[in-house]
Amino acid sequence: MPIRFLHRLPAWQYLLAGGLTTVLALHLLGVGAAWLIPQAAGTAILWRAARRHRCGWWLIAAAGTAGLLTSAWWTVRAATGAPPPHDTPMGLSLALQYALHAAGAVQLTRRKRPGSAAESGAVVLCLAMVAWSFIVLPYLGEPGYRPVDNALAILDGVLDLAILASLLLTARRRPLLAAGGAVLVAAHLVHVATGGQGTLPFLPGGGPHLVMQLWWVLAAAAALHPAAVQPAAAGERAGRAGLIGMYVAVVAAPLLPAVANPRAVVVVPAVLTAGLCGLLMLRVGLSSRLAERRARQIGAALHEQRVLQQRLAYRAGHDALTGLANRDLLLDHLGRAAAGDRPYSLILCGLDGFKEVNDTYGHSVGDTVLRQAAGRLLLFAPEVDLVARLGGDEFGLLVTGPADTGELAGRVMAAIASAPFVVGERWIPLTARAGIADGVPGNDAVLGDADLALRAAKQAGGARLARFDETLRAEQGERTRIAAGLRQALVDDGLFMHYQPVVDTATGRIQGVEALMRWRRGDEVVPPGVFIPVAEQTGLIGALGTRALRLACARAAGWHREHGLYLTVNVSTHQLRDPAFADGVREILAETGLPPTALVLEITESVLIDAGDTAVLATLRADGVRIAIDDFGTGYSSLAYLHTLPVDILKIDQSFIRRHEDPPKPQDVSLTRAILELARSRELVAVAEGVETQVQADLLRRLRCPLVQGYHFGRPSAAEAIDALLEEAARIPAV
Repeated sequence: MPIRFLHRLPAWQYLLAGGLTTVLALHLLGVGAAWLIPQAAGTAILWRAARRHRCGWWLIAAAGTAGLLTSAWWTVRAATGAPPPHDTPMGLSLALQYALHAAGAVQLTRRKRPGSAAESGAVVLCLAMVAWSFIVLPYLGEPGYRPVDNALAILDGVLDLAILASLLLTARRRPLLAAGGAVLVAAHLVHVATGGQGTLPFLPGGGPHLVMQLWWVLAAAAALHPAAVQPAAAGERAGRAGLIGMYVAVVAAPLLPAVANPRAVVVVPAVLTAGLCGLLMLRVGLSSRLAERRARQIGAALHEQRVLQQRLAYRAGHDALTGLANRDLLLDHLGRAAAGDRPYSLILCGLDGFKEVNDTYGHSVGDTVLRQAAGRLLLFAPEVDLVARLGGDEFGLLVTGPADTGELAGRVMAAIASAPFVVGERWIPLTARAGIADGVPGNDAVLGDADLALRAAKQAGGARLARFDETLRAEQGERTRIAAGLRQALVDDGLFMHYQPVVDTATGRIQGVEALMRWRRGDEVVPPGVFIPVAEQTGLIGALGTRALRLACARAAGWHREHGLYLTVNVSTHQLRDPAFADGVREILAETGLPPTALVLEITESVLIDAGDTAVLATLRADGVRIAIDDFGTGYSSLAYLHTLPVDILKIDQSFIRRHEDPPKPQDVSLTRAILELARSRELVAVAEGVETQVQADLLRRLRCPLVQGYHFGRPSAAEAIDALLEEAARIPAV
């Protein structure tokens, strides 16, 4: 069993046991030249181990070589009858070994935090040695005192203490190397304590020489120890035992001369010096502890700052709601893709009807829907380079390299529409639209191109896929020119009004007029169907609507005073969503003198349903302004909404009237009759639009439709044409 145990011992333990036994045997035998054997063996082991370790071990191996050469020099001097080694300044002979050992220790502990208690102890010991060499020893009048010897001894001590202070920090990781440093310090202290004689009462037979041999054994064993290949951890501190050892060394070192020379004249200064060193060590240690605590606090603050910077950097490139990349990060990736040498594509995806989700259920539900949509899009992350949220309900997928983006975009749209979004007890089905733009190296306009394609998909009715082509860019250029022209027209009065009469079917007289805005761009009159959609997209519709209302009310005020006509003006969703719209209408009516009862705000069925819940309509109706549904029958479920919508007039869409040919078909007549009966049952005034023939006019008269308008009774024309019609009607006697 003991033999098996010995087989399991590591090599450094064998070396340590064998080396200590050899040194002790040589010391007892007193063989002078034999000292070189353990030194040479230890140096060889250091060089062999240094080949697979760090730079610090190379320096320590060099220190072993320097010590071996010094020992050989001493042996040669003794063999040739030269003066004994102790007559030669010890610091001069061992300074190189100490310096190399100190450099190696510093190299091995270069990651240590400076200012610890170990370094503080080294400083205190150095001060104590200076005091002994230059103050105490001259004061004691020691025989044979030589300042040069003591100065070199101080140099030895400083180097030794640098070794000890550095290695005490890692005493738990490299205890053998720390012990070797302590041996060097001990040898130096013995030399100083004995005045260079090299012996102590309790170490007969050349104590310092025995202590020096131990260094090779400990250093060689440390080189074979597994801890030799482990780098020191940053910020590692000395253990409690190491600090206690340093404190004991600081207090005990000044007492060594008193042990070697126990005279009262030596003991008293030694005890006083030891006490002073202990107090100084305590003070320095406390200061170093405070500095370490503050350093830890600063380190924690710096770590917190780094974490905060990382969070800010993450937030700068990611959407806070969904966690996807944001627009800035997408633009950065697009810039890199454009600067590369591979083709790439961008897919933009938008949620159809998402605005209605926000308006109906609130933004908290809308945010949940967006997060769920982002989760579905992340399923495609392995196939794309980046998934980003650009803002609102728009998402982007960047694809680099050749890929079937059309097929991928189709799967993205299918994933969005695959199942309703579940928020609490609400099931919200949504579809998606997508726009694709392909890019090549050097093309940095891909985002704008994809946005044009997405807009084209939306204008096509949603749930569509559109790919960018140059016609979309041309259309965008035309929209930009129209928008710029409208802004200029608002400044230079390029906008004007036309009016179409609304006629009473029973009397044939004009009962009201519908105001229609026109725009003259140079010599061309731009139709409303061209510039009104652009005005809605660019946000100019509010300014255009206010201008139209002011011009029309100013003109219709005179018609109402003289002929009792009412005025109809079209209103957009943007205007109804403006909280200041009602006050603006009141201001214009007061400014122009048109009574509120003479004004009809005409709103399409879809706009009314979208903005009918605002307080604007209720406020204006309370003042006497009437509300008309335009294009009735072409939008939503009209019959269901008539019970809740705040309306006074139904304007039957012209698609119903145009069906009445000569002779009218019974099914078309019955449909028109049903709408008229519906209006009478709800006590609403019906107006038939698009009357272009006498047959249609006669049929509507027979069906008792109260009011009609269309080309048969008058095209939209300037105010002067309406004046002429009114004057002509005034000359016809009433029936």
